[in-house]
Amino acid sequence: MESMWVCDLDIAANDALFFDPVVAFGMNGVEYFAHPWEVGVRKAKEMLFTREAISAEEGRQLGMVNHVVTIDELERRTLDLATRIAARPSMGLKLAKQSVNRAQDAQGLYTALQAAMSLQQLGHSHNQQVHGMLVDPAGVKIIRDQAKWSPA
Repeated sequence: MESMWVCDLDIAANDALFFDPVVAFGMNGVEYFAHPWEVGVRKAKEMLFTREAISAEEGRQLGMVNHVVTIDELERRTLDLATRIAARPSMGLKLAKQSVNRAQDAQGLYTALQAAMSLQQLGHSHNQQVHGMLVDPAGVKIIRDQAKWSPA
């Protein structure tokens, strides 16, 4: 999920599910902490606190995903979108991207990313002192059990 958030546009297959299980390790969401910007504050908390998955369609409704298509359409629709973008003037694209990125930074995204990284280090230090390892060992079982899992 976090690796798609760094992309400018996202197209998801209609059977995709997105979730962040990291709280089970005794950590905050940090890999790319854009949760409040991508899904809103309350949904971000719900996802992190419960590991609740977001479907591709819900992700589209929240603004996290641009388009939802069948797996059979995914490659074609992605290439079509890329082709349309590539036909636009590159300077205009660069300026538009920078404008949107700077707006996110003005809203605090960069500061939140830095804070999340600091909190991750605190979490690892805590786990090392309490459990003798960088993650809460109970989380390993939780993550493995949920990998076999159901959506909720």
